[in-house]
Amino acid sequence: MGLSSVMQTALTGMGAATTILDVVANNLANYETNGFKSGSVRLATLTPLTSSLGGPNSNPVQIGTGVQVVGIDADFSQGSIQMNDQLPLLALDGDGLFILHSSNGTRLYTRDGQFHLDANGQLVTVDGDQVLGFGVGADGQMDRRLLKPLEIHLGASILNANGVTATLRGYSIAKNGQIIGQYSDGINLPLGQLRLARFANPAGLHARGMNKFASTPASGLPIESDPGADGAAGVISGATEFSNVDIGRELIELTLAGTLFQSNLAVLHTADEMLGAMFFPWRVR
Repeated sequence: MGLSSVMQTALTGMGAATTILDVVANNLANYETNGFKSGSVRLATLTPLTSSLGGPNSNPVQIGTGVQVVGIDADFSQGSIQMNDQLPLLALDGDGLFILHSSNGTRLYTRDGQFHLDANGQLVTVDGDQVLGFGVGADGQMDRRLLKPLEIHLGASILNANGVTATLRGYSIAKNGQIIGQYSDGINLPLGQLRLARFANPAGLHARGMNKFASTPASGLPIESDPGADGAAGVISGATEFSNVDIGRELIELTLAGTLFQSNLAVLHTADEMLGAMFFPWRVR
């Protein structure tokens, strides 16, 4: 292994440090982003150069060739939750993600429950993606066959059992995700049911913009259930989940990444000086 290989090894360390800095910077930038899940870099050794496998009386002779980034994992641990009593802001207490239908027709997932009702009475994200769940059929019964956009038409009128017109005045969302309409005649009726998705490996989800994720082969297929069922999170109505970024931990990572970069830079400079001494000895003072 020559000095050029030493320099290449040092460059891999500097590259790893730069990747760690990128991830730490993103974590700190999203400290105030609701529902954000921090990332961490996973490193592994590159395949070493092996000159001997050793024998009964000697160990293998192997020289490391550096480090590589093998993954950037999202930490899906619970963020702190703040109550604000404003519907339809929602937070999840436990494992799971809201299910979304994006504007381009793809299925996405999020922990960010900053929802609102659009002009069509649909429950949507801040950028207009529809929140999915089970709706109520014409017979007033929950239709659990297919997921559909959830709708809450405030001000809409129905005929009650007595043939009297009742107006939807408000609604509530229970811990189990059921949306209950409150009508002017004092009767409460179901309007829909939130559904959640869980993954065998949530760290394998593909992060998208606006606090959303897409499934990947690494994450596995979504396991859908009602909130609070089969180990899924419960819904906290009128609440917001903050990011789970730990500033103290990120500052430690920042310091370690800087030390890692500077140390490998020192190796690079030393190897460069040694090469100069070998090929241009008259320059050495």
